[in-house]
Amino acid sequence: MRLFLTISLVIVVLGVTLNAYAIGPGLHSSVCLANTIAINSETPSDSSQSLSFETGSIQAELGNQIDIQEKIRITSGNSIITADQASYDEQLGVLTIPNNISFENNDLIIFGKSAEIKTKDKTTIINNTNYQIFSIPARGTAREIRVQNNNIDLSQVTFSTCTSIDDSWELSAQSITIDNLAGIGEARNLVFNFKDIPILFLPYLSFPTGDQRKSGLLTPSFGKSSKKGIEISLPYYWNIASNIDLKTTPTLMTKRGMMLSSELRYMTAHQNGVTQIDYLPNDDKTKKSRTYISHNQVLHLSSNWRMNLNGEYVSDNNYFEDLTGTMSSTSRTHLLRQMQLQHLTDDWFMEIGMDHYQILDESIISKEKPFRRLPYLNFSGAWYNQALSLDYKLNSGVVFFDKSETISGSRFNVMPEITSSLSFNGISIEPSIALDFTKYNLSIPTELRHLKNDTSPERIVPIYSLDMKGIFRKYWNNGKYTQTLEPRIQAVHIPYRNQDDFPIFDTTIPDFRVQLFNKNRYVGQDRLGDTSQMSYGITSQLFNTSDGESILGFTFGQIRYYKDRKVSLPHETSLTNNSSSYLASIDWKINKEWSMKLGNIWDSHKNQSMKTVAKFQYVSEESKIFNLSYRYRKNILKQMDVSFSWPVRDQWNVVGRYNYSILDRRVLEHFVGLEYESCCWGIRLITRKHLAYRNGETDSSVSLEFIFKGLTNLGDPVESLLGRGILGYDMP
Repeated sequence: MRLFLTISLVIVVLGVTLNAYAIGPGLHSSVCLANTIAINSETPSDSSQSLSFETGSIQAELGNQIDIQEKIRITSGNSIITADQASYDEQLGVLTIPNNISFENNDLIIFGKSAEIKTKDKTTIINNTNYQIFSIPARGTAREIRVQNNNIDLSQVTFSTCTSIDDSWELSAQSITIDNLAGIGEARNLVFNFKDIPILFLPYLSFPTGDQRKSGLLTPSFGKSSKKGIEISLPYYWNIASNIDLKTTPTLMTKRGMMLSSELRYMTAHQNGVTQIDYLPNDDKTKKSRTYISHNQVLHLSSNWRMNLNGEYVSDNNYFEDLTGTMSSTSRTHLLRQMQLQHLTDDWFMEIGMDHYQILDESIISKEKPFRRLPYLNFSGAWYNQALSLDYKLNSGVVFFDKSETISGSRFNVMPEITSSLSFNGISIEPSIALDFTKYNLSIPTELRHLKNDTSPERIVPIYSLDMKGIFRKYWNNGKYTQTLEPRIQAVHIPYRNQDDFPIFDTTIPDFRVQLFNKNRYVGQDRLGDTSQMSYGITSQLFNTSDGESILGFTFGQIRYYKDRKVSLPHETSLTNNSSSYLASIDWKINKEWSMKLGNIWDSHKNQSMKTVAKFQYVSEESKIFNLSYRYRKNILKQMDVSFSWPVRDQWNVVGRYNYSILDRRVLEHFVGLEYESCCWGIRLITRKHLAYRNGETDSSVSLEFIFKGLTNLGDPVESLLGRGILGYDMP
């Protein structure tokens, strides 16, 4: 498709200038095709359309024929047309160039053996042309190029992004017709050759010549895996309207059957959305129909009102494990469905909505399943009083929680807050006072009344805080390096209120990195943690002043408690320590090749790490990449991850990843592959094995992909696999 768009552009230029495009034999001999051309020193520097004409001699007979001898040079802006000689028949209105015509500018070059321009019927014919397009870059030939009015006809056309030395692949067509007025092109007897072997033949192809879309086949893909067998997909694009399109993809899986996938996209002035439906009528393994539906829609009701509709559905709990290939999809356990109505102004935001989940993991017991919110309303706002230099904030919400066989009901929460901000000499001080009011209206099943009797528990709790921040800079080595120092201290006092009768609808304990400067140690409104604490932390950065590239970064923080905490979640251990864990991280660019990232949360009371992250990376100018990382979270996760992309010789590259769970004593994912890349084509062969099922079963696959630069990719796409699995991997 890119070929035809480019040829269309080239021929339009030729039609305007009544000339052709030049490629000298020397342009073919480089290792890779050039993507630019040096501007001729004699070419005018501006792009104006002023025309200049240079030649050796002109012989003319009035009313008969004009002969132009020696070298002819016509300059128009940055475009140059040259020819050895030409003659013009005034009676017939025909300009003949018997040999060697060329056209060149900064984007392309065309060379033609001869040309004929008929001025009366506005026709230009150029014979035996060679061209090189610098923007792709690409080259090719055409036996004849004919430009007449808005139509362009090309015969015996070739196109390739390879040099004449490599010449690994070539696309050829017996004829190409381009109607610029209709914006449509047609190619006949199209042949794709790879290593002089015909790979694809199309007797007819229709394509758009501009930015407009057109219905038609897209590039097929194929692959192989142990759970789906050989997989072949042939997508078709439907251009329904200027604002609506549809892609349908039939996929043959030798172990599963034929699946049909459809993706509908639409956009109007008031809404946009994407709907995807995948349907497998009769799975050869399960003997059941399998379905996946996804819908995402945004409706702009007015300038300030918006509605979001999002949801997913699968026909069975094992759909993603059986029919998808990434670990992120096979490990999904919840599918969200939600509807939101939002109103936004400069000062406040309101949201009304409802949501619930489809649970895919059968091991999740009823007690651990999320509540449905049917419905909820959130309102938040921020106002500034310039006269008093005060910020007024308000966060509020009412939610109706629903779940069978357990406590359900509504929760109302409102929290007004007043903050003052004082700044001087790089230091800011923000005293704040807030008041939290929360009230429930509960429906308690009879069998649970012995645990909770109060159906209307409530709390009113003030929140006092003082937040102090500093930003300081120092320059080193005569300003070559800049160092920042950002200390922060936050004092918070929240008095105790008994909340044992409060249900747990949506409240959890966040990661400590989130807790450090959060006033409430919980996420959610079902618990407001009592505390008298002081959080302190410091961050420092060292970077190059000229380009801002970071050299060294360091962060450290901790919370000191001045009384025991009494509010807790069920099964939470006693909170009597006088300090939290230590948080520390360092990000160090050791040299041009090596970098290191370390992070740790250390419990000094138990003398053990709660969470650790360590990453080492090597990246060289020769595109050598090596990553080594270690991730640990107490009682949850302990993993090693090694990945690499390493040139072995010339244009060959080895890639791989090994992700191992030390805690489970098993490999989560590993793949190894071989890549070849030249100036115009490449190939990737990847073999992969990864955890695909929640019960521990794995899936093996082999992916083969051909990359034809400037044209298309053919095979099983592996870009997302390599980009996700190898940090720093750059797609060729």
